[in-house]
Amino acid sequence: MQAESHPLLAVTTLTQEERVAKEDYEQLTEFGRDFRTIPAGVHDVHANLSIGNLGFEEYAAWAHDDPEGMYRSF
Repeated sequence: MQAESHPLLAVTTLTQEERVAKEDYEQLTEFGRDFRTIPAGVHDVHANLSIGNLGFEEYAAWAHDDPEGMYRSF
């Protein structure tokens, strides 16, 4: 919380046993089981995961591509 952007940690709670296929779990966790987001990004993540518009892996990939490793909202 000392960083200027006050990043929050988003973590997937799914385990490999909960996935239908091992390949699905590997895709979900390709960029890790967690990512950081700025507080303004929490609403985007929650809303889109709730309606199934975007997946956890997409947010993790965007955070992975960011120079500071954070999802920064749309």
